[in-house]
Amino acid sequence: MQTSMTMDLRPSGDSGSSDVDAEISDCYSPLDTSHVADEEGSLLRRAEMYQEYMKQVPVPTSRGSLIPFTSWVGLGMSIKQLYRQPLHYLTNVLLQGWDQSRLDTDSEDQALDSIIHPAKAEATIWLVEEIHRVTSSPLHIAHLWSSDPIYHSCIDPIFPEQ
Repeated sequence: MQTSMTMDLRPSGDSGSSDVDAEISDCYSPLDTSHVADEEGSLLRRAEMYQEYMKQVPVPTSRGSLIPFTSWVGLGMSIKQLYRQPLHYLTNVLLQGWDQSRLDTDSEDQALDSIIHPAKAEATIWLVEEIHRVTSSPLHIAHLWSSDPIYHSCIDPIFPEQ
């Protein structure tokens, strides 16, 4: 059961421009930092909405396909297409990290599905996904987002019902 909820998780001032506004202090008068608190509050509200939405997306219980894959990110993309649902931000970040951890290893050029059985790999992703959907703190997510200016690149779009 999916909802028809849509969300815009990009920062409200995200126009794609690379212009940077900076405040310069004269070292005597304090800077106005109220906009920082507003941005942090806005990010936390987005993280709360995101986490609440992800809690509502059910993890598939019947999985019968063996998905060939060469990387964790590739398997994640295949899972998203096959089950027509997003993966959690934290799952996407974790999959990227798992792929990066293979760099400069003997198995770097070897397809992952020849190392790890596809059913085990998919089950692992769904287990991690369930943990992220059910137990992740919006405050933790907002903290991660605030330290990553392109965090939205790891947030999957909401898949429409068909």
